[in-house]
Amino acid sequence: MERAVTTRTRRQGFTLIELLVVIAIIAVLASLLLPALAGAKGKAHRIACLGNYRQLQLCWQMYVDDHLDWLPPNATTSGGGREGWVATGQTWIAGNAFTDTNTTNIQRGVLFPYNRSTGIYKCPADRSTVRDQGKLPRVRSVSMSAYLNDHPDPGDKTCWHKLSEIKDPPPSKVFAFIDEHEHSIENARFVATQPGVPSWVDFPAVRHQGSATLSFVDGHAEVWRWLEPNTLRIGAGKPWIQGPRGVPRDRDLTRIQAAIPRLPLP
Repeated sequence: MERAVTTRTRRQGFTLIELLVVIAIIAVLASLLLPALAGAKGKAHRIACLGNYRQLQLCWQMYVDDHLDWLPPNATTSGGGREGWVATGQTWIAGNAFTDTNTTNIQRGVLFPYNRSTGIYKCPADRSTVRDQGKLPRVRSVSMSAYLNDHPDPGDKTCWHKLSEIKDPPPSKVFAFIDEHEHSIENARFVATQPGVPSWVDFPAVRHQGSATLSFVDGHAEVWRWLEPNTLRIGAGKPWIQGPRGVPRDRDLTRIQAAIPRLPLP
């Protein structure tokens, strides 16, 4: 009788082999679930980004409506190095996204009165920090196309100044705001080369699983997934990404170039 009780008691526990099998099963299940969870998180970030860009584009449109068709100024001062390129105080946003330690320059921008949320200027997937020091999170990841009132002078012929002037391509095809790469962003503008030039100037984000968010002059927003391995290779680089070359018939660069308005005639 005592032997039977002892045997029954011992059988209530797990052997080492059984425990290892359970751990192995859990590890296999985790390896199957983690990519799905990462994908779900990435999708949530993309949805949040789209919402932010739609709100920001609405602010842009309300400014245009209030200022008799004139586009928000997108001016910047030039200087040495990444810290020297700074958006002026009378533009859609002030300061430098690489060095700003708080949201003061967002609040100084001419679009801020239309939506007083500083969160719409920051991609939720952006984990970059001020000056890449790993301390303070940056407050902005969005830039505006340099072809939209980069030089707020009606006589300037390097960009457009009024919404009604944008016809080629039509407003639904012209991007206004873009999620700029954390190793490229500084001032307010996103500079893209003209069609046929085989290189980038500023560089788009790739953090949404190889894609970026853009808003368009007609008010809608899209997520663009990049197609070229070269785009992802450049995106894996370190600061400061400026002017990297594309590849022959670069589909990503060509797509960006097709979404900028043709220059005004002199």
